Amino acid sequence: MRIATSTIYDNQTSQIDTLVAQQQQYGAEASSGKQLNAPSDDPTQIAQDLEVRTSIAQENQGSTNVQNASAQLTTVDGALSTLTSVMQSARSIAVQAGSGFMNSTQMQALASQVDGLLQQAVGVANTKYAGKYVFSGSANPTSPPVTTKGQPISAIQFNGNLSAPNEVLYNGESVDTSVTVQQAFNLNASNGSPDVFQTLISLRDMLSQGTITSESATRVNATNTAFAAGTAINAAGILATPLAADANGNVDISITSSKAPNGVTIAIPQATTVGAMVAAINAQTPNTGVTASFDYRSQRLTLTSNGGAFQVSDVASAGAPAAGNFVEAFGLQSNANLGSDASRQLGDIDNATQTLLSSRATVGANLQTLTAIGTAASSQVVNDTKVQSGIEDADIAKVISQFSQTQTALQAAYGTTTRLESKTLFDYLQ
Repeated sequence: MRIATSTIYDNQTSQIDTLVAQQQQYGAEASSGKQLNAPSDDPTQIAQDLEVRTSIAQENQGSTNVQNASAQLTTVDGALSTLTSVMQSARSIAVQAGSGFMNSTQMQALASQVDGLLQQAVGVANTKYAGKYVFSGSANPTSPPVTTKGQPISAIQFNGNLSAPNEVLYNGESVDTSVTVQQAFNLNASNGSPDVFQTLISLRDMLSQGTITSESATRVNATNTAFAAGTAINAAGILATPLAADANGNVDISITSSKAPNGVTIAIPQATTVGAMVAAINAQTPNTGVTASFDYRSQRLTLTSNGGAFQVSDVASAGAPAAGNFVEAFGLQSNANLGSDASRQLGDIDNATQTLLSSRATVGANLQTLTAIGTAASSQVVNDTKVQSGIEDADIAKVISQFSQTQTALQAAYGTTTRLESKTLFDYLQ
């Protein structure tokens, strides 16, 4: 069979092209250190390589999310630390006020300190991280979530919600990145106890205005019961300490104050309603200087005087041999003075502080969780990077050897082709 000269040339040229392509590939692998530089390099490996690259990208993003969540929680913890210091300072001031050794000038100075603590607490409540208010809940208001009313501050308004913001991480786990304003500041507490702001306002007013309060020590209602405005105060089963009326069916009280040094008796029928009871006490405010209010959320009765100390005691109605037990049933302090009010303030401060410390423990636990997740993510990135290296990285010694072998073969092919091209028809005919 006769083989045409052109066929020999074509085969030789094809082999040269193949060797050149191999040499270029080995050269690229040697220079980059990678055996996979393009999908065409090894189609059987590229799918696995792309899968590993995707996993690494997700894990790196997950690590970034963990770092951001940790940074926000660290900001929250710093804010709560500041608030803890505020409450500790307030407690110290309440102790000083209750000592009975402070004159009016010193009391005013302490009131100014408490007012500064109140403003600091409002600032803490409006702490921001990455442009967002950390205590606004899951809401993202453009203005501070806690605003104040009055000058000096008499109340606050909250414009967020009570759902803690959270971050869903790459492993599907959700971690809260803050605590709610209720957890941190005891705002709108389910047990009706005063929040941080109310506590500081009350302490300041006691110091600056001489406001004295006799308040129910705890909720007056029994478990799973509650008073409403129209409920009779002797309604069966509502009071934790049932009313015991005098022989006339009354639970009358007497209030003695600087305005009423001889005491003013207030008639309270045992079957009266909560609203009527409060109204009866307030009807005598011009004579006693004491006002009453009942918080249906916290189920507490409060008697307040802006004129200094006062006393509230049970008295028998006309003709009755013994008095009822109104003061005991509603958990009031018989002697409402600076010392007793400071003691009540200490209880409110301690309660709000305990709530605050519980929220700090929650933040600490979440930080530990994020640390563990971040460590796991980093370890997984290291492992997947090793897998990626095994797929992509070239064996440099082997590649250089293959490059040298290909170069030698290519030189030989060039030499053979050169000799073939120098032949003429007469060479083949001889």
